[in-house]
Amino acid sequence: MKHFFIFLTAFLIFGNTACSSTESNKNQTEAKSTQNNEKLASLSIEDKAIIKKYKDTINNLNLRDKEHSDKVMKDSLSEISKIKNDYERQKIEMQIYLATGMYQEAYNLNSKMLKDSFSQARLVTQCELSYYAKRPKKEYEKCYADLALILQEELKTTPKNDPEYIYGEWGYFLSMYKSGHDESKIKLKQIIDSTKDEQVKFQLESSYELAEEHKKNMTE
Repeated sequence: MKHFFIFLTAFLIFGNTACSSTESNKNQTEAKSTQNNEKLASLSIEDKAIIKKYKDTINNLNLRDKEHSDKVMKDSLSEISKIKNDYERQKIEMQIYLATGMYQEAYNLNSKMLKDSFSQARLVTQCELSYYAKRPKKEYEKCYADLALILQEELKTTPKNDPEYIYGEWGYFLSMYKSGHDESKIKLKQIIDSTKDEQVKFQLESSYELAEEHKKNMTE
């Protein structure tokens, strides 16, 4: 859970959370890590060759030349699609989609991944991608409403004196605000005003301003 709240905070702040870890969540994280290691270990010789070739290509790119680097990455997609290991293929595809601004493709891929295996982090990703992929406003708001419900339940089991509680509370009210509950703006401003840590305060202000921008740019 702690890892999720940290991820949520970073995602909500920088556009792309916070409560104590329970033994259950720790076990889930360890299980997920083990699964990923097993997937990597099961890579075929063919998969390894494709991945190595792609990494070598990227390492030799001049990333300052965005037009050229974008073309190279997009041209690599046909070869990447041949990777049979789902985890590695989807990871690289998502990296390319996000790096080159292919937000609809990123949204579609994350939708599939979310359906195959739900996680809170993927739901956060889906909500943000719904904005960048220019999905309908009602879909964007519905996604954040679902996220707010999850965060609300998590906060019920989080001690308010937990130093990271503020991130969970902020994530909840920001999700509510993005879901169309404009009254949450009052609570968000209260949290900002009551925050003493200047760095945290700056992060919260930045995420609030970004949310304002998103809401202003959303279309029906």
